[in-house]
Amino acid sequence: MSGARMIFITGTDTGSGKTVLTRLLLAFLRSQGTHALAMKPVCTGSREDVYGLQRHQRGWLEDDEVNPFHYSLPAAPILAANRARQKPGIQAIDRAVREVRKQCDVLLVEGAGGLLVPLNEKETWLNGVMQWECQVLVAARNQLGVINHATLTMDRLNGVGVQKKCVILMNRKDAGAQSQVEQQNASILNKTVKNARIFELPYLGRVGVKSIEKAVDQKKIKKVLAEILSLR
Repeated sequence: MSGARMIFITGTDTGSGKTVLTRLLLAFLRSQGTHALAMKPVCTGSREDVYGLQRHQRGWLEDDEVNPFHYSLPAAPILAANRARQKPGIQAIDRAVREVRKQCDVLLVEGAGGLLVPLNEKETWLNGVMQWECQVLVAARNQLGVINHATLTMDRLNGVGVQKKCVILMNRKDAGAQSQVEQQNASILNKTVKNARIFELPYLGRVGVKSIEKAVDQKKIKKVLAEILSLR
């Protein structure tokens, strides 16, 4: 696929920090003068994640361009879209992605749920990743259980030959409040995950436009985001 560089953001599960990561990357890229845009093609339940992305790219895209498939039921797309006329599928998502990809230099595409969440009876996000020329970022909550979840996700990406990928541990507590497990997850993942870098981002507290913009000005966070984006 030609056009802007595309980065797909998935997660180890629901609530893994995908939207926070996408917002950080979007704000960082735009602060560096890169014409970046972000999409969340499929959204179920609240549309707050979409509105969060829009706060960093005001005036560029309509909500329905950012999120062409929205379903009010907070469930996996295959369930949420069960009674809807318009159902999510990779071909339809791809058409929407192509239209936005023409309008920017870097396109961030946030998935709904994890990599293997079913969009319909036959497809998951992995089907899209296999046809898009994109880097894949896996957001993972830094907590007990993340080693298994992150390793399984990365093994699946390795299994289909995805080369450009990494794991980003999203901290849920300030450094001083972390358990021993949370402090050691990054080093263990560096040993268990093959062919991929492991990064870690600090807990930001309540996420808003100002906190995101403040975060991307911090030297440590700026360095991590730059390193993630350098993996091409």
